[in-house]
Amino acid sequence: MKGAFLLPILLCATQTAQAQSSVLLDAPVKVTARASPSSKANAASATTAVELAIIQDSHEFRLTVMQRGNPLEALAAQQRHSGWKDGFLFIRDDCLATSDERRGWRCVVDQVFTFVDGRDGKRLVHLGEVFAGDDCIEEPKLGCALYQGGFTDIYDALENNPLFNRGEAPAPLLELRVSNGQLIVDLDETWGRNQERFNAGGRCLAAIEAERANACVDGITVRRAYFFNSVLATYTGRAEQLTRTRAFARSALCDRPLETPCSDLLRRAALMLAAIRPGEKPRPRTNVIAVPLPAQTELK
Repeated sequence: MKGAFLLPILLCATQTAQAQSSVLLDAPVKVTARASPSSKANAASATTAVELAIIQDSHEFRLTVMQRGNPLEALAAQQRHSGWKDGFLFIRDDCLATSDERRGWRCVVDQVFTFVDGRDGKRLVHLGEVFAGDDCIEEPKLGCALYQGGFTDIYDALENNPLFNRGEAPAPLLELRVSNGQLIVDLDETWGRNQERFNAGGRCLAAIEAERANACVDGITVRRAYFFNSVLATYTGRAEQLTRTRAFARSALCDRPLETPCSDLLRRAALMLAAIRPGEKPRPRTNVIAVPLPAQTELK
């Protein structure tokens, strides 16, 4: 049996033709998983829906993620990518896209949980989701986005935008911290995290045309520099830096500034910036439901 070698790493499993279930973690909270093969699955490209429950005392969180493989393989993969690090519980959520064209910037994320102090003791809360991090995608690592109590993510609001393709779209890195049981964007840390890219873009924008070949390096073009710098300054509320950047709008975006298409592009760029909300978090992908448990429920 192809999946038989996976059985020893599962804490408990029931084998049926329809579904597999397992306890992924038993302490300090219980994490259970139930895996059902996709109705569209075939032998060459099987995918499995994994229903997860994170249970603590009188309540639990429920969510469903997808994993590659049959139910046994999916449960094993989910167990490898679920666990605790520095007081945070990470539950892997993979979009399963294989081609770069379909794979979003935040294709692989972690649902993050932690304990907060409550009136009746420590209570588990769902903080939200964060990009899993490139180093955590292929290898069974946990919490690559976590560093010294904070998390790094990607601003993905402009990933699909009519002004530019995904390869040119601005993607500032976000720095998030935990506050009152939720993740919030730290605008000062986010501004500092992107300073190297912002300064390189500033040098590119300020260079005269004859010097741009030396000033615009590492894949930065005048157009990309303008959009990244203006988006970052808008997102982090840096009015002075935004004013300086927008002074380059016409020279950065328009080859022939007097033509009508130039005015239209400038107008659309301004509308794009006006729609950015400082501190906005990336779009959530998976619905995590909190469910109270009956007082008489006994966990086994």
